Amino acid sequence: MGKPSLDLDAAWDAIVHRSRPTRITSEMLKKLHKEERPSLIRFMDVDGGGYLGTLEFTHQLHCLNVLRKHTYYEHYKDTEPAILEGPQAYRTHLDHCVDMLRQHILCNADVGLVTNDWVKGHKTPYPDFSNWHRCRDVEKIWEWNEKHSVHLPWERLTRFGDEVDLEQPDGAIVS
Repeated sequence: MGKPSLDLDAAWDAIVHRSRPTRITSEMLKKLHKEERPSLIRFMDVDGGGYLGTLEFTHQLHCLNVLRKHTYYEHYKDTEPAILEGPQAYRTHLDHCVDMLRQHILCNADVGLVTNDWVKGHKTPYPDFSNWHRCRDVEKIWEWNEKHSVHLPWERLTRFGDEVDLEQPDGAIVS
């Protein structure tokens, strides 16, 4: 973390853009408590069929990166695609990211206890956030993603003609 730099941006890009699209089968869709519906993006049968999926944590990292860049708005205002979408779309994007991260934090509420210390120069208790956490092996997740990824150009995701588009949700980012 810290002030913007080429190295810091490259490190963020390396994790945010590492994920590849994944093929979701009809069976997997059921395990996700999702139903097959005409609006789902499908792969062509010649490309193996199935539905387009991505790993959720990579979207959360994207959102965290957008918020990180927002804290240095002046530095990123001319290069960050989310900002270049325009003020209203950018505001909607930020609100979306905050809400997605809020949902994730509340859903996965970390019940670790934070101790506090008296620290010189501070009149109030100072929290010690250096807690022990049990983490998933992200490298194994990346390996799974690579093994199950679909290596196709985005142009191969085409409409079949029988899709039914969902209505745009309120506040949706229009592209």
